[in-house]
Amino acid sequence: MSQRTAAPAAGRTSAPPPPPSSPPRSRLTPLLFLLPVALSFLLSQQRIDQVRDWATGLSKADVSGPLSLKGVSCPAEVAPLNVGLDWRPEDDAAYKQLAIERLQGAIRIPTETFDDMVGPDDPRFAIIGDLHAYFERTFPRVWATLDVEKVARWGLVLTWKGRDESLKPVVLMAHQDVVPVNPSTVSHWTHPPYSAHLDEQGWIWGRGSGDCKNTLVGALSAIDKLIEEGFTPTRSIIISSGADEEVGGRRTALPIAHALEARYGRDGIALIIDEGSGGVDTVFGVPFARFGTAEKGAVSAHVEVFTPGGHSSVPLGAHTGIGILARCIVALEDHLFPPGLRAGSPMLQQLQCAADHGHVSDAWRKRARDPKQWESLGLELAKKNPIFRAFLGTTQAVDLIDGGIKLNALPEYSSAFINYRIDFQSSVNETLEHIAAVLEPVVTALGLTFAPFGAHPEIENNVVRLSQFGTSGIEPAPLTPTEGPVWDLIAGTTRHIWPGAVVAPSGMIANTDTKHTWNLTSNIYRFVPASTEQIKGYHTVNERMHVDAHISSIRFFYKLLRNTEGWQAE
Repeated sequence: MSQRTAAPAAGRTSAPPPPPSSPPRSRLTPLLFLLPVALSFLLSQQRIDQVRDWATGLSKADVSGPLSLKGVSCPAEVAPLNVGLDWRPEDDAAYKQLAIERLQGAIRIPTETFDDMVGPDDPRFAIIGDLHAYFERTFPRVWATLDVEKVARWGLVLTWKGRDESLKPVVLMAHQDVVPVNPSTVSHWTHPPYSAHLDEQGWIWGRGSGDCKNTLVGALSAIDKLIEEGFTPTRSIIISSGADEEVGGRRTALPIAHALEARYGRDGIALIIDEGSGGVDTVFGVPFARFGTAEKGAVSAHVEVFTPGGHSSVPLGAHTGIGILARCIVALEDHLFPPGLRAGSPMLQQLQCAADHGHVSDAWRKRARDPKQWESLGLELAKKNPIFRAFLGTTQAVDLIDGGIKLNALPEYSSAFINYRIDFQSSVNETLEHIAAVLEPVVTALGLTFAPFGAHPEIENNVVRLSQFGTSGIEPAPLTPTEGPVWDLIAGTTRHIWPGAVVAPSGMIANTDTKHTWNLTSNIYRFVPASTEQIKGYHTVNERMHVDAHISSIRFFYKLLRNTEGWQAE
């Protein structure tokens, strides 16, 4: 469950500090390895102990062969897993047509959510009810067989009770809502955003086709097929579907997580699979399936400048409030968190998978395996492209700015909002400490008062105030295991669906509803069971998904649930 860390008081320094060394946990891959992930999504103390353990072995690493350090090396290959019937929906033309129509129907319901939606009574949530009714009509077997609950009015929890209730359930997550379509961009779409148009090449166009009605409809379709075949699960299977993921998930996804914890207890779930930026693609001549085993944190900072007003013909100093704010922003942008590639990073594990299995040069392979080369390799990759840099450390973006109300009036108030996506190994607290340490000497040098994180100076003007915006603080997710029976289940299933695929760890630079589920299990994986080349336009114009990608999603969920029969989780 997301946690907020109390913000620190800023300490006095005489000059902006050097950029902090990135904390002990980050993510990355070589350029060709990262590119499919990046493009497809466009757009703790425990960790410290782990890093100490890794550090003791780094100097002993043998760079001539695969690394064998826990948390650094590529996970061991798992044999393909195929329990029970092996249904192949791609070979059934009639079923493919049915699957297309089911997904089209869901896309045509514009379940947009907005940041200012307050609670379940907001009338804009009513469209979610239309989606519920559509699912009940489209999947009557599922609604008749599973226990259907509505949490916080619009959240859906569908429970297929297992024969052995002592076993921990498996949870499939997917959200119902979609990001809004900007009305000014509708004319830019090749096909209308809620038409769910199927073109001659097999692409289904529409908002939500990839993010993430494909996953939700795919999970429902898989369960529907299992019911049709007479399958009854040994352990319970749950579909958990929030209705507000695109606006943070606090209105429905969080109450669902609370309800599941109350029912099954802390660590009461065997496995959660939710959406992710990783899928299946071919790099270095080898198919890779990337499961998100980590997720970045996030926090937004609010910088406010209070200065005396007056006529612009008589400025009161070298800098107006806007100028002071500009100096603060420049200081922050001059002292970014540095990128890096370090032990404990799921991206480092990806790199090792590429070295172990990809068709790469011996020189590159040796460099990737040499811990002494990781720092320079990380910096080198980050310089190649800002997208790659986002995977390698905490990022900063000044997104909103405000100041002044009239051309001939000195601004009395100026402000900026800065969004941070926190490195997998860092924290909200460390990020806020860095911001304060950068800003304080700048503000002091200008002869102003610095008021960080709740400090209340007696004066009201010539003050720069720093605060954490709202409830925006989300810690980086705990690292998910890449060994053991749960990993073997998902990796074995994946290697059955995609023969020869290397199943590798990855991560999420955006946030998912899994941020509310940390109390439920340590086994949280983020994955799109499809080729990343067959999903386009997340959150933008011309979002679309290929029919084959949807079919592979259905087959993956079907086989995963069949493979839980006889499976022993810890």
